Amino acid sequence: MALGLCVPAVPALAETPLQVTVAVLEDSPPFSYQSVDGTWKGLAVDMWNLVATELRLETRFAGADRAGLLDAVASGRARFGIGPLSITPVRLERVDFSAPIYVTGVAVAVPHARRSVAAILQDVVFSPTFLKLVGGLFLASAVMGAAFWITERRANPNFVGGKIRGLGTGIWLSVVTMTTVGYGDAVPRTFTGRVLGTIWMLASVVLISIFTGTVATMLTIERLGPRVGGFEDLSRARVACVTASAAAQLLEARQVRAQHFPDVNQALRALLEGRADALVFDRALLAFTLNQHPGLALTILPGTVRLEYYAFALRPDEPLRRQINAVIARTLDSAAWHRLRFDYFGGPGEHQ
Repeated sequence: MALGLCVPAVPALAETPLQVTVAVLEDSPPFSYQSVDGTWKGLAVDMWNLVATELRLETRFAGADRAGLLDAVASGRARFGIGPLSITPVRLERVDFSAPIYVTGVAVAVPHARRSVAAILQDVVFSPTFLKLVGGLFLASAVMGAAFWITERRANPNFVGGKIRGLGTGIWLSVVTMTTVGYGDAVPRTFTGRVLGTIWMLASVVLISIFTGTVATMLTIERLGPRVGGFEDLSRARVACVTASAAAQLLEARQVRAQHFPDVNQALRALLEGRADALVFDRALLAFTLNQHPGLALTILPGTVRLEYYAFALRPDEPLRRQINAVIARTLDSAAWHRLRFDYFGGPGEHQ
């Protein structure tokens, strides 16, 4: 009894849940979003809850945008980051990732409604190509008009009356000759002037043909459908993207200029209002947004620019990496996961 009193009692060690802070990507349905009552929902949140339950992790969620989420994980303010986070080389320089929880891709959304004639004409007339064509024709006419004036000013009464009037007459003769109008009010009379006129008439046939064909092609393209038929057309279009998204990083890597918007809703609004010709974003998120708003006059072009793998963000030295990956691998083959996907997408997943 004396020995028993001297030995301190050892309490039974109860296994307590490990508390972790998880940064969640805000406003990214159907993968991560906050409901009216403040509860975090979404496919990525559900996957994390399954992982946390099996690994006995007590989670404290903290909302963040893409840049803030990566900063939180990299700095240690959050142990994990979840949401529609694609694995990209740029992000791997700051954080690491778990095994993928979802496979999607970068896609292009465009308006599918026919545009008005006024809008088409406005875009064609003020396009850089049209302005360059018109400017080139006027410059060529001015050069040839000056040549007519220099050769005709001493022998042709149509070119008398001072330099400005004579030069104006030369430009007028150049324009009517190029357009094959030929009013006859001013004609070259010297041999040199007639040689220049002959050369200019032959050259004008080629120049007017190029101008007419180019404008006709521009009008046809604008009338038949959207400017963008694929990723290769983005370099000549007004492109919208979401700031810090994988699509934005892809556009930067391909040296495609784009307008950056803080979220997909504002980017879609710019597309609908005609301030952008195409929106480049994750296909799964685009498909979900368009399914939620079936009245939008937008369509997602077929094909995927680049595959994207959504995963959890974590630090490179994360000790739970293997356990998390094991739970993810088991969950992806489970009936529970397929039911969750059906609940959010109404089918096997995104519409590819």
